[in-house]
Amino acid sequence: MNIQIITSSYPAYPEDPSGAAGLFVRAFTLELQKQGHQVVIQPVARKHEYTPDDGMVIEPLPWQGGDRELASLNLYSPFNWFTVLIFFLKARQKVIQAHKQYKIDRTLCMWAVPSGLLGYFMSKSLNKPYDVWALGSDIWRIRKIPLLGRFLLKKIIGRADRVLADGLGLCREVQEISGRQCEFLPSSRVLPSPHGTDKPACNMGYTNLLFVGRYHPNKGPDLLLQAIQRLPQPIQAKLHLKMYGLGTMKSTLVDFINAHQLDHCVTIDDGICANALADELSRADFLIIPSRIESIPVIFSDALKMGTPVIATPVGDLQPLIAEHQCGVLADDCTSESLAKAIEKACSCVKEDFVEGTKKLSKRFQVSETVNKWLGS
Repeated sequence: MNIQIITSSYPAYPEDPSGAAGLFVRAFTLELQKQGHQVVIQPVARKHEYTPDDGMVIEPLPWQGGDRELASLNLYSPFNWFTVLIFFLKARQKVIQAHKQYKIDRTLCMWAVPSGLLGYFMSKSLNKPYDVWALGSDIWRIRKIPLLGRFLLKKIIGRADRVLADGLGLCREVQEISGRQCEFLPSSRVLPSPHGTDKPACNMGYTNLLFVGRYHPNKGPDLLLQAIQRLPQPIQAKLHLKMYGLGTMKSTLVDFINAHQLDHCVTIDDGICANALADELSRADFLIIPSRIESIPVIFSDALKMGTPVIATPVGDLQPLIAEHQCGVLADDCTSESLAKAIEKACSCVKEDFVEGTKKLSKRFQVSETVNKWLGS
């Protein structure tokens, strides 16, 4: 089968650490190829060319913003409307052209905006079906645009052949906005095996914490640092937090670490590649997800697969999943005080306390299962 995937998330090269969503799209694509399908990926163009995996076809969509993400544009500013209009006019033609050239059997739009809108244009022009896979960030952002947001989502989702989302709560939100039935399919990826004993364990005798995510208010890295700063000194002295991510908040986070003299227990860095992430997860005692708003982040399933329990704020689907499967520690609220109490509680536990829960839940997040469900729908 010839499959077209239109996406705003895709790694520039196989080890690109810049976004978990893009790494999931790549893992999804590789599994489709493994099962014998021809896949044409149409990501938003970057400043430099994409480096494809063997046998993969990449047809970038014209974009004048270089490496700046389309999603990062301020859609409330009229100055950006012309840039967005030019993108959609050119990208629409590329999508239609690829659909004809590669004799596409199925089109999957990842995610609702901008990809779903391009699928909508393709469908109107060629009378061909497309599927929409909703991601929390694009639904939450677009629906807030006055007048246009919800109307746009209704149009895109309403015309789609199948509607999918990567969170249980998100499925309900999509259904409420569009009136369409929405199927839950988890987003995850395949991490390489950790090096194990090839590398020495870090900070022996400490509780080793790990944060991996965008340096963005929604992901709560500032909330996490405030929680660390609140911890009693004896606990703070016996833990170490490693932070990996990209985003505009990094300088603010570094300033906070310096101002509160947290450099003895916090290390902050940029993005992390898959091999290094597997190593860090295998050595960490807990992954921390301090988000203010969330569905089910890919890093959550990454941790489960490595047997690493989670400390998290009670947002999205994280609350029922962690509570039901006992695969980590939940904060009572999305505040630094509650998160500090959750960290303090976790420091009295050991990783082995959560082995059964992480192992059981990880089985629900297999890329092969997700691909099979989509193909069989």
